[in-house]
Amino acid sequence: MTVYLIDGYNVLYALLQAEGRGASRQSMDLERERSRLVDRLASHMAGTSHRAVVVFDSKRARLERVESASKNVEVYFGSFSRSADAIIERVAYRLRRDETVVVVSSDYVLQQTVFSPSQERFPVVRASSAQFVAEMMEAARFTAETSSGPGTAQRVEDRLPADVLSRMKPLRDSLQDDEGRHG
Repeated sequence: MTVYLIDGYNVLYALLQAEGRGASRQSMDLERERSRLVDRLASHMAGTSHRAVVVFDSKRARLERVESASKNVEVYFGSFSRSADAIIERVAYRLRRDETVVVVSSDYVLQQTVFSPSQERFPVVRASSAQFVAEMMEAARFTAETSSGPGTAQRVEDRLPADVLSRMKPLRDSLQDDEGRHG
């Protein structure tokens, strides 16, 4: 089994960039974007024996595990005392003897720590955030193109060009705001 240890915000910003939505951090709804990323990861891992552990930095007082969208995606939020990078390092070290571990991050310091030469006996596979996002988007595109018939779920947003998505964002946001007030 392969375990993907995912630097949450690093991959989230790579996804936004790939979609042409490189919005500033102040203008985005982080909770919605985190949820969207976790949903996409759950779709990506579905039907495989792989699993993903997504770790986000947080200003919470203690480490917190959040119930996730699927059986093969776990979500954690770091804490004041333990950053996302520190959690990824520990989990990679713990799992590397028994499972194939892929650390997904473009953070140079994290890569240098996790891929230390002293750990050659139990190597960890490295994937940049941009590389992982490209693979995830390509897999979604392939699934959408090859799947047909009743009961096949397809996400419209996976098939729309980035410029159309960006023009539709204000409409989606206003509809979600209305739903929040009336729901």
